Amino acid sequence: MFGKSLLLLTLTASILSLQAEDVLKYVDARPGSLPILITVPHGGDLKPANILARRYGVTAKDSNTAELSVMISEELRKLYGGAPHLVICRLHRSKLDCNRELNEAAQGDPVATATWKRFHEAAEGVEQQVTRSFGAGLTIDLHGHRHEEPRVELGYLISGSQLNTSDEALDRDPKYLRLTSVKELDQRSPQSFSALIRGPQSLGALLEAQGFRSIPSPGKPSPGKAVYFSGSYDVAAHGSRDGGSISAIQVECPWNGVRDTSENQRRFAKALATALGDYFKIHFQMTLVPDKSSQPARP
Repeated sequence: MFGKSLLLLTLTASILSLQAEDVLKYVDARPGSLPILITVPHGGDLKPANILARRYGVTAKDSNTAELSVMISEELRKLYGGAPHLVICRLHRSKLDCNRELNEAAQGDPVATATWKRFHEAAEGVEQQVTRSFGAGLTIDLHGHRHEEPRVELGYLISGSQLNTSDEALDRDPKYLRLTSVKELDQRSPQSFSALIRGPQSLGALLEAQGFRSIPSPGKPSPGKAVYFSGSYDVAAHGSRDGGSISAIQVECPWNGVRDTSENQRRFAKALATALGDYFKIHFQMTLVPDKSSQPARP
């Protein structure tokens, strides 16, 4: 009897050890030295048999977003001498959705649950490091969409119907600042809230200047009746809506012209890297330079 119990404990420990090793493989966390974190919750391909398939929710992956995040990192390094932090979920979305709260994300599977926790703990660790080193920073939650209009959609937790209001309404009503994932950045920026998210020096405007049509932007300040992704769990959890000095933007990349070919991915990566340098100067009032005390980012 004692021998069977010991065997059972040994097997259980072995299973837990294997699961822990799997979780390490399922979250690709790459340290950087810039005040930027790029999270990629839906770019994974892995479908291990020991993780149950999710029974409800969206299960399609955002194709080429993991690859795109690496290109963005490379272009940032070329321009500013340092790389962003990357946290990439390598599990397919049919197994885990890191952009949802835990119950919907993992649906009770223990390995998926542990992977979800590791993903968000890694992001939180980066936020703490960036806050210590720079005082403020930006999380980019990278996604892909296939909406009819192929624009880059920038989500600040302000819904499409709310964006359909005037600049005056956005600036006057305090509820929008309570909702947004860039609450702290609004306080830091010398510009108004409406200008921050869709003015002539907003991220959308800076991307359009690089050749990528975006929303919200001066050219497309609101979606009207079109489908628009305003942001979800990750930018709420890793932005400044609920406090802290790390703001967050959900960056939804269209398939056509951005994610469809490696050439377009590289072109967008260069454009976003360039835009972010200007964005930090204007709104964070900070020049993008690496933290020399940080561990060097992996190439």
